Amino acid sequence: MIDIFCEDSGHETFLRNLIKVLAKAAGVSTPELNLHSSRGGHGRAIAALKAWQRALSSSDQPRGDALLVLIDANSTGWHPTLRAIQKSVDSSLYPSVLIGCPDPHVEVWCTADPAAFQALFSVPVPSPPTQPGRLVYKQWLTQALEHGGVVVLTDPMDICLDLLPAMDMVKACQNNPSLGHLVGDIRALLTRHRQTQVQAPISNP
Repeated sequence: MIDIFCEDSGHETFLRNLIKVLAKAAGVSTPELNLHSSRGGHGRAIAALKAWQRALSSSDQPRGDALLVLIDANSTGWHPTLRAIQKSVDSSLYPSVLIGCPDPHVEVWCTADPAAFQALFSVPVPSPPTQPGRLVYKQWLTQALEHGGVVVLTDPMDICLDLLPAMDMVKACQNNPSLGHLVGDIRALLTRHRQTQVQAPISNP
């Protein structure tokens, strides 16, 4: 099981589908995911992560084999955000910690393979917004999808179910290093999971 802490529900949607795609490519079963998320953006997410860890450390709640944190880099850049999250993580709680920092926002990861995006939604990836902000990027992705005739009912990140299996992950990771960093870490975790499955002793009936 992987415990996951995300900035919001859109991050959960992306990550859940990304792990499913990477697990299938690795030839392993999709691990069980225990999802937790904050609300209100980057700043609140880091504060909520710290509070959640404090509560976890003093409880008997079962923990996963790894912790995966996904919080936007915003305008800070993904390397500084990665370091900030690393400082906020209690490494004593999990044997393995993975951190993803979409740069600047998770909606951009949906466009990391422009060819797949255009083939699926019949619209090219638009130029990124000139203004920063989480809601700005949600609206940017929503408008692009609507121009392609896609009806966005609630969250534009719902496209991940269809989009991620269609993406060329190699190209996507080359186009967006922050995505490539997380994909590499998840692949390594899944490889360790597969090796553990292979090495597990078979009990006699």
